[in-house]
Amino acid sequence: MSDSKPPKKRQGEKREEPTPKNKDAHAMRNERVPEDTGEPPSAAIPNPEPAPEDVPSGTEAPPGPTKPRAIRARMRAVPLPALARSSRGAAPTDAPPALASKRVPSLVLPNFDDTFSRPPRVWPPRAGLWERTVGAVNAYLFPRSARHGHRPKVTTSLPVQSQRGSTAPHLHAEHEQAMPRAYKVLGDARTGHVRGYERVSKVVVIGVHGWFAQSIFKNVMGTPTGTSARFATMMAESVRRHFQEAGNPLPDEAITVIAPQYDGRVEERADFFFDTIAQNAQWVDALREADAVMVAAHSQGAVVSTLLLARLVDEGFVSPKRSRTCVLSMCGIYQGPFVHLKSSLASSYINYFETGAARELFEFQSSDTAISARHREAYGRLLTAGIKFVHIGSIDDNVVPLYSALNSSAAHPSILRAVYIDGVAFPETDFLISLIILCVAVRNCGFHDHNLLTLLSASVAGSLYGGLGHSLVYDEENVYDLATRYLFETNSPRSSGATHIPLVTTSFAAQRWNPYELPWGLRGLLEDTTIQHFFGDDIVEVIQDYHDWHPASKPLRDLQWRLSPIRSIPLPPDPDAESMLPSAEDSSTGTAAVSMERPRMALSKL
Repeated sequence: MSDSKPPKKRQGEKREEPTPKNKDAHAMRNERVPEDTGEPPSAAIPNPEPAPEDVPSGTEAPPGPTKPRAIRARMRAVPLPALARSSRGAAPTDAPPALASKRVPSLVLPNFDDTFSRPPRVWPPRAGLWERTVGAVNAYLFPRSARHGHRPKVTTSLPVQSQRGSTAPHLHAEHEQAMPRAYKVLGDARTGHVRGYERVSKVVVIGVHGWFAQSIFKNVMGTPTGTSARFATMMAESVRRHFQEAGNPLPDEAITVIAPQYDGRVEERADFFFDTIAQNAQWVDALREADAVMVAAHSQGAVVSTLLLARLVDEGFVSPKRSRTCVLSMCGIYQGPFVHLKSSLASSYINYFETGAARELFEFQSSDTAISARHREAYGRLLTAGIKFVHIGSIDDNVVPLYSALNSSAAHPSILRAVYIDGVAFPETDFLISLIILCVAVRNCGFHDHNLLTLLSASVAGSLYGGLGHSLVYDEENVYDLATRYLFETNSPRSSGATHIPLVTTSFAAQRWNPYELPWGLRGLLEDTTIQHFFGDDIVEVIQDYHDWHPASKPLRDLQWRLSPIRSIPLPPDPDAESMLPSAEDSSTGTAAVSMERPRMALSKL
């Protein structure tokens, strides 16, 4: 995006040797991937996440890194196994032989380990399930008790966007306490990664397609038909693959795939899908007997899936108490499409020659519309019931901005976010991508991103006729893998306490953002003392990336100029890592002892 493709090698010209600065990117782009022969990769290819059986005898797999890793490290060198699993890696059949074996990786960041192997999720919660249960019972039986009758007040609104970075409050400490954590952080370092796959014998996967565009916009919105089955099939394949790797393979009949199709407005589609499921006795029985339910949805289907799942829960078809449930939304239109589409010539075609469902998409640009309020109410009820949500946005999206796809107006411990980075559109990571990934990681930790994701969304918008990120995201296996691992490798929101945390939302309306807010939001994020404490290494990387950033297009050069005040931001001090990292492993118990000392930060005072 920021760097043009290198010139072709001329005859007789010596090939330029990679410098240390771009050595990793050079190696990544020219590495050959072994042909897919069905055999496991060669032993010479390192496994970035060795399974417990691959660890030498007497050594335990640590629950987290031995040093806080910058997210940028995963973007510099992508392991070859990840490249081989990238669905976008296949080269065209008519490509030259020298290029046919090369693959440009597509990334989904922050990945599972980026989020769950660093503070605050690497810390075990202070109160266990039994302690929270006793406290809840005592609070119910003795509501006037001085000890149990006064719970700390939970934040119910996001902080004002214009507050200074050094003083902007973050979400209440209970958000951090109630975040789902990896099982191996909760005291089971040896087998924690497979614990969630045990005692699961029946899984139901539901696919919900997006809006059926009938014009030239079907090229950018996605294939008109068949996508529900594609989502459900890829989700089922991800579930099957992870159960196989965990040593608990599922037979074919253990996974029920539900992929209904219908075009229309949001509530019409939700009602039709519910009626279709209710009339199928086999599907109803599968839902009621399922140990796990997964929903994969795209674009308009993301909000449809929320209303559908809420109806299934209300009618007793899905029981979150029995079935662990997760919703994967890809490029969901939670806050509507890009604002500029409504006033463009393209939207005129949509408004007058397309369906009412197309016009309804723009109603999601305001939180005050009836359909937005209806969705927000159902969304909150599902979170209270203990259902997890994974929101995936695409950096090269041409229809839905990042802040809308990631549902940035909502905050809750059960929400996980990530972005899809198309390897073709972005062959090399740069400052802008690093900054976006940092903002998403900050939100995953329950902190405030100072509205930076919203301000950056317009800077990475894909071309309406050229950008393909909106319809390519659902072909990436890593997108489905993130949802699978989040559901089965972390504890339930019902046991973590997330069901007792109310959904935090902020109102929004369709508007054009002031571009001059961008440097203030950037400064607020990078100078926030709480964020510096947790993301000091990442902030240093982002500042260094800005100095190495050489964008080629005029819009990006203008963005670089607006962000030039970053040069005056001092590097954050190196925090005391000892209080943030797991202590030495306790060999007598076989589990990793984690330091319970909490850093002094503003979050603990709220």
